[in-house]
Order: sequence, then C-alpha cells, then structure tokens
Amino acid sequence: MKNNMIYKMRTSILVILLFAIISPSLTADAKQLPKNDNASKVIVIDPCGQENDNDKKEPVGPGAFKSIPEVSDEYDSDTNLQIAEQLGVILAEQGYTVILTRDTNDIDISNSGRAMIANTSNADILVAISGKEKAGLNIICQTSDNPYNYGNYQNSRLLSDAILGSVNQNGKIEKSKVVESDEEAIINWCAVPTAKVQIGSDNINDDTKRDLAKGIADGINSYFAQK
Repeated sequence: MKNNMIYKMRTSILVILLFAIISPSLTADAKQLPKNDNASKVIVIDPCGQENDNDKKEPVGPGAFKSIPEVSDEYDSDTNLQIAEQLGVILAEQGYTVILTRDTNDIDISNSGRAMIANTSNADILVAISGKEKAGLNIICQTSDNPYNYGNYQNSRLLSDAILGSVNQNGKIEKSKVVESDEEAIINWCAVPTAKVQIGSDNINDDTKRDLAKGIADGINSYFAQK
C-alpha cells in the first residue's frame, strides 16, 4: 500500500512538472497568433442597376440643384450582382462584415438610398460594381473639390488606386484607369470613402468575374493595410 501511494505521488509530481514546462510555451504560442481586425470593419458592396425601370429623378448630391435618374446605371445589372456576390463571399471568408445593398434584381432602390445603407451601417467603405458599354476598366472616385463630401477624397483615391492595382495584378484589363468625377450620385451621397468599379461588357466572362472579385478584395486589403 505504501509503495502504491509513493508511486501515485511521483506520477502526480511528474504531471505537474510536465504541465509547468509546456504551459508557458502554449501561452507564448497563443500570444504570437496574428490578430485579425477585419471583423471590426464594415464593407458595403453595391451591385449597380436593377431589373426595374425607374424614371424618377433625385439630386446628384445633398442640396444639389442638378437632378439625375434615381437609378443611373441599369447596364448589366445581373452581372454586377454576380460579381458583387462573389466579392462578398471572399471578404466574408476573410473576416470582414459585408453588406450588399441588394441581393436580387427585382428591387427598386435609388442611388442615394444605396449610399444611405452605408451611412447608417457605420461602414468603413462602399464599393460599387457597375457595367459600361465600352471596353476597359474604370475605377471612379470623387475629386478633391467635391462639394458634398470633400473630406473623403484622400481615402477614396487611395481605395481606387489600390483596387486598380490589385485588379490588374490578377488579370490585366486594357484601358484601365482611375477616373475622378463629381457626377456620381452614389459617391456624392455617401459619407464614407467610395470607389465605383466600372467594367466593360467586352471584358466579361466567368473567369473575368472571378478575377475581378479577387482583385477588388485584394485591393480592399491593400487599402486597409496602407491606412
């Protein structure tokens, strides 16, 4: 009996010593794990256009006298949605909080309404996906003199440049450039940094959609890394 007790005590001591040796290394390993801050960032993705025609007009920006159609881009609305959904999946897998302004073509929502989704969601950025008739790729952002949200210019330009560079790395598209404009209602109504990605119909196929979604996601990561 006595020998059995001594054996149990020795075993217990060995277990305690072994845990004491291993435990600090486990703690050290845990502290070395990279911290993912993506979950704290909210990204709103707007697939431009919609299935329904809308002849109503809205101011091009808050307080503007000039009016434009509420839905100014109906070109390739289905393709825009497909790219936006692929982009949303990639970003969600990377830990971001992702909000799509629409998940169907059967909807009626104005440009200002889409921007307000970002404004009321405490979003970090808004990225719009748009089609265009001519070939090539444009990333549209506001000018430095934008009268509606001029304070967003620096970050909007950084976001646009980051997306353009990353998209071209994933699959170069001819005639790619950043275009500054104050004629985009969704940009003017949005209170957060915004970039509108316009892709020509000649450039679109399943591979392009995938590459474009991946490139935009990489550009968003690059943007946050540079801030």
